[in-house]
Amino acid sequence: MPILIPMSELPPPPEDETSPGALIRRASSLALGLIVLARAALARFDDASVPRRAAGLVLRKFILPAEAIVRRAILVLAATLPPVRPGAHAKPKGQGKPPPPPKSGAPRAPIFCLTEPLPRPAIRAAKAAPKVDEGPRISLLDWSAPAPALPPKIRPKADEAVHCARLLRRLAALENAYADILGQARRYLRRRAAAARSGAPSKAPLSFSRIPGNTRHLLQEFRFVLEDMNLAASETLAPAPNSS
Repeated sequence: MPILIPMSELPPPPEDETSPGALIRRASSLALGLIVLARAALARFDDASVPRRAAGLVLRKFILPAEAIVRRAILVLAATLPPVRPGAHAKPKGQGKPPPPPKSGAPRAPIFCLTEPLPRPAIRAAKAAPKVDEGPRISLLDWSAPAPALPPKIRPKADEAVHCARLLRRLAALENAYADILGQARRYLRRRAAAARSGAPSKAPLSFSRIPGNTRHLLQEFRFVLEDMNLAASETLAPAPNSS
């Protein structure tokens, strides 16, 4: 006689790895890992004294791919939400702008950028004729000598501090978006609805052909997740098939 097992005790069926929920969970793990690595790298320095070279490495290796994965997760999640009706958040005619909130001493929270710059088309540059003499030369009568080498350019400390502050605000905006990805998905839908209401031409919000941060320095497992999310996010912008 076969043994019957109650349905409640059966293991759940395996989830499709390409479903939005599974993709977003994989993206969330990747983004969190990159954010932790960025914070760990910056913890070696004071907040206002991160060297420009170190800040650039943190940006390229950790922050750029984390931003790319979060933006694509936002698009995938937004595709599962009900669309925002055009004009749902429009203000009635004749209603002026609300008064600005009173200024406080606290700095404004950084806002996560939902778009990416699109790659520029490649332009072939004409081959220049080879130079015979390299660098400027000083001539004196019939004698010439190379110009003296210029001293290395030293960046002022003020520039270093400004660059570091921008990097920290960018990382904070990424962390806030990661913590509230649902709110960011709704923000993205509101922006799309506002663009449709204004009649602005539709364009891709992300650089799908060249993913920011997807370089050989990124672990192969991370690149797989990023590329899967890139494909899923690009498919959310594809026109619906015509059923007629």
